[in-house]
Parts: sequence; structure tokens; C-alpha cells
Amino acid sequence: MLNRLSTLRNAELKDILQRCGWPVSGTKAVMLKEIQTQLHSSKLTTYRMSKSGVLEPSGTQPDEHRILSIDMGIKNLAVCLLKVSNRELSSNEAITPEILSWQRFSLFDHYFGHSGREGSDTVARDMDFAPASLAPLATALARKLVIAHNPTIIAIEKQRYRTMGSAAVQEWTLRVNKLEAMLHAALRVLQEEGVWEQGATRSICPQKTTGYWLGRYGLADGVRKGTITKPLKVELVRSWLEGNRNVVYKKDNSLVTEAVSLFSRIPGQAKAKTGEKLDDLADCLLQGLATIHWEMSRLKLLEDWG
Repeated sequence: MLNRLSTLRNAELKDILQRCGWPVSGTKAVMLKEIQTQLHSSKLTTYRMSKSGVLEPSGTQPDEHRILSIDMGIKNLAVCLLKVSNRELSSNEAITPEILSWQRFSLFDHYFGHSGREGSDTVARDMDFAPASLAPLATALARKLVIAHNPTIIAIEKQRYRTMGSAAVQEWTLRVNKLEAMLHAALRVLQEEGVWEQGATRSICPQKTTGYWLGRYGLADGVRKGTITKPLKVELVRSWLEGNRNVVYKKDNSLVTEAVSLFSRIPGQAKAKTGEKLDDLADCLLQGLATIHWEMSRLKLLEDWG
């Protein structure tokens, strides 16, 4: 396989790496090694606890994958649950995963609203965001996501310490980073305790997701800053929903239709809606769908070159 791949140009190797969601950097030898290393490793592999108490790959992988994609935030967390079958993944035809749930909410409202506690607005303003304060939010969220959605894969947006190349580390960024780490830990505990019997978490770099979609649709040339890519991603998702492309959903599914309606153009409106709410919803859908497409590309590469 390596001998055949080595005949490709660097640009062609980079395209393969990007289509599979693998690191795109280094010399030709480094890229070839990356492909060889990653080719037999699926991003949709699930794990379960062994009798000896160790997490190991499940003996039987699910026939149906339920990818729960999370766009991290404390006051504006977005989740999207997508369903796709193994048969569809291995098909050479275009697939349209189904959106089962697509929502955006504040963790404060989610936690205090479901726990019957009072004063979520006051706590949201006064909360010190110490680990002891964030821990109950993270554990409640992890348990709710696993029990409500029964995911096989949870794709969590990987947080950065700096934004837009700034030298300063924003305090809010550190808070979300703490929540991200706690969520990973809480999900691991649920696996070890057998609450989440079969699944896996994946940390997804947002730049990879953005680069994949904008590159695939020819929108990435000269575009890097988040303020520029945000409206492009929102418009991309809007075009899919309006044209019934790339994803499907049931019109009577209230867990999806509210989010879909936010992307609708209002007749006579000069400019379509944008903003943080649409940005978060678009990001979690694109991240989940990219995870599926990366696996499809890996399987296709394995079939053609393996």
C-alpha cells in the first residue's frame, strides 16, 4: 500500500488526510506514516468494561451508530444526535444521516430546571465557577446525555486556551476548559460503572471540522478567522436544510424542528438570521456529520488502497 501511495503528490496526500480527519502536516514520509498508522483505526469503535475491569474495544460493534456531537459552552451548550447504519457507511452511495435531536441550552437552566431548584438566574450571575461549583453541572449533564440519547460515540469539541491568536488566556475560556475535562471524566465514570455500557468519547479539534467542510465546498481559500468562518458554516447548514441534502429529520420530531426553524429564511427578510445561537447549532451538526464522513473516507481508502 505504501508503495502505491508514495506515487501520489503531497497535495493529494494532504487531501486524503483531511478527508479522513487525520493530522495534515509534515513531510511526505510523515504523511505516509500517518495514513499507515490511522488506516485501521476507526473513530466509531466503541468500548465496554471487561470482566477484569478494563475498558477495551467491544467484541461486537453496533449495527447502528448514534453520534452525539457536543459544542461546548456553559451558557450556550449545543448538542446534536445523528444516526447512521454500518450498511450505509460501507455503501458507495451518498448517505443522509438522520438528526434525532438538535438543541442548544444553558447548563444553568438545564441543571436547575430539571433538579427543581430555585434561583438559576441568580446562581448564574453569582457563581464562582470553581471546580466544586461546576462538578454537579458536568455530572448531571453526562448522565442526562447518556440516559436520554444512548449514544455509541460522544464527540466533544476540543477547547483552546487562546482565541484568534491572542496572547491572553480569557477567564471564560478557562471555565469551559474545566467543564470539558469534567465532562470527559464523568463519562468515563459512567462507563466504568456500567451505566453507559457500550460507547466511546472523541475529542474533536474544531479547526479540523471547519477545514474539512469549508475545504470540501471550496470556501476555505484565504478564510481562517472565526469571525469569517462562522457565517459561512451557518449558511452551509441552512442550504442543506432548505435543499434536503446531507441530513434528514422527521418533521414531527420536536427535538429537531425547533432548531431547524431557526435556520429558516423569513419571506421578505433582506438578510437571513445569524448569531451565536445558529453558530453553536451549526457547529455541533457539522462536527457530528464530519465524524461520520471521516469514517466513510477511511473505509473507502481501505477498500481502494488497503
